Amino acid sequence: MNETALLDIRNLSACYCGRGEILHDVSLLMGQGEIVCIIGESGCGKSTLLRAILRMPGRVQISSGEIIYRGKNLCDIPDGELRRLRGAVIGMVFQEPVVSLDPIRKIGGQFFDTMRAHKKISRKEAEKTAKELFMKMELTYSERVLKSCPVQLSGGMNQRVAIALAMALEPDILLADEPTSALDVTVQAQIAEELMKLRDEFGTGILLVTHNMGVVAKMADKVAVMYGGRIVEFGCRERVLNSPAHPYTRALINAIPKLDGTPPKSIPGSVQERFPAEGCAFEPRCPYAEENCSSLILKKFPVRQEHWTLCPKALERVMNT
Repeated sequence: MNETALLDIRNLSACYCGRGEILHDVSLLMGQGEIVCIIGESGCGKSTLLRAILRMPGRVQISSGEIIYRGKNLCDIPDGELRRLRGAVIGMVFQEPVVSLDPIRKIGGQFFDTMRAHKKISRKEAEKTAKELFMKMELTYSERVLKSCPVQLSGGMNQRVAIALAMALEPDILLADEPTSALDVTVQAQIAEELMKLRDEFGTGILLVTHNMGVVAKMADKVAVMYGGRIVEFGCRERVLNSPAHPYTRALINAIPKLDGTPPKSIPGSVQERFPAEGCAFEPRCPYAEENCSSLILKKFPVRQEHWTLCPKALERVMNT
């Protein structure tokens, strides 16, 4: 166990009810106030990982591994204690605000109910906290917003409200599942800036799922690349983006349009519906695949300090670039 980590996920495997394993042996470290971005194609297990951390009822079942928060294994604590941690210690922002907001209830009432569930607070105090957060989120007309229902607000306003609601109790950890993907480009940039401001003010560690490599380049302290229900590469932003080790990371970066006009390269094949529990899941799509890749016993191979990958040939390729 890493004593300095805010969140230390160790060898986590999980499945959905009635289905095969989705997450395989996932490990990840996040320090106080760090932003860790999780990238990868749809279906690779990114959102499942966030749901496993929260142990969302009726959804993800953890098969093995540990989720250590400040020395406490969240996999072992009773449901009642975990309910007290959700929201107060670990906040969640979903891709669509409608998931976390009641569309026909006023925003002020939703703030009050959320905060009252974790501490004694008056409606006036809850609304004051909401207005302060709205100001930090550059959400104007706070009084009108509090008296509005989500159906009366724009998508960008609702996403700001959802983030403010998740931050109302000043959680140590914020899980954000593609919070900018449903918004236009200008609003995406604003939300990214506002999340970073909240991180700086509250010291919140943010685990952010995104497809947007621009968001990763702007926000991330560390990057976790997921494929086949595994983190295949992990390290600080500069090393992962500038010297990618795993073939999948390289393929993701090459699929981005370049400013010099270089056309993006598509990744051959598609994400499988189910991934093997052993061997490299990327092997059918990998240009460097060898005969034994499908049966490899996967383990972390260090590339540089605090930068590792699951590909045993990675160091050789990095040294040759």
